[in-house]
Amino acid sequence: MDIFDSYSTAFPTRSRRKSSVIPGASLHSAIYSTASTALQDTLISFLSYIKAQMIPILPVTKPDIRTVLGQGASFLVNGAEVPWDYTDPVTKSHYPQGMTVAFKRAILNEDMANPTADRIRVLFNELFTMCHPPLRSHPNIVKLHGIAFETEGPADRMTVMPVLVPECAELGNFAEVLETARKEDRAIAFDDKISLCIDIAHGLEILHACGKPIK
Repeated sequence: MDIFDSYSTAFPTRSRRKSSVIPGASLHSAIYSTASTALQDTLISFLSYIKAQMIPILPVTKPDIRTVLGQGASFLVNGAEVPWDYTDPVTKSHYPQGMTVAFKRAILNEDMANPTADRIRVLFNELFTMCHPPLRSHPNIVKLHGIAFETEGPADRMTVMPVLVPECAELGNFAEVLETARKEDRAIAFDDKISLCIDIAHGLEILHACGKPIK
C-alpha cells in the first residue's frame, strides 16, 4: 500500500485536500497554480511532514566521500560534519561545530520512472519509519538528528535533494568493532560480545514488532 494513500490525513498532498501547514487553504491554491506533478506532490508531503514533526533542517551539505559507513539497495551512507555551531530555532537542539553525523542519501536506480520524485519517496518512507514513536524512542535504534539538502547535477541544471542526517556510531558497526579489535590485537571480552549481540537482537526485535521487514 502506498504510504501517501495510507496516511493522507497526516501527509497532505495537493488536489482538493486541505493543507496541515496552511489552515483553510488547499495546497494547490496556496502554493501552485500549475498542474500537479509527482515531484511537487511528493516534495510538499515530505516538507509538510518535516514541519509537523518539528524535524530540524541542519546546515550539513557535503558528505565525506572518503568515509562510506554503509550502502544498500536504496541508500548510500557517508560520514559528515556539522560545519558550524548550530541551534535549531524550533526544537532548540544544539549541534556543535565538527559534530560527526551520518549523511544518508537515496540511491538513483535505473528502474525509477521519475528519479527525483522516486528518491524523495524512498527518503520519505525511511523518514516515516525512523520517526515512528516506538522506534524513535528505542535505545538500540539509530536516532535521526534531522534532514539536510545537497545540490547535484551540472551548474546549469542543478537540483536540490533532501538527505537524512542520523546519528553516527562513534565505533562504527559491529563488523568494524571486531575488525578494529583484530588489528589492535585486542581481545573483546566474552561478556562484551554477548552484550553487543543482545543489543542488536533488541533492535531487530523492535523492527519486526513494528512491521519493518528485515532484509
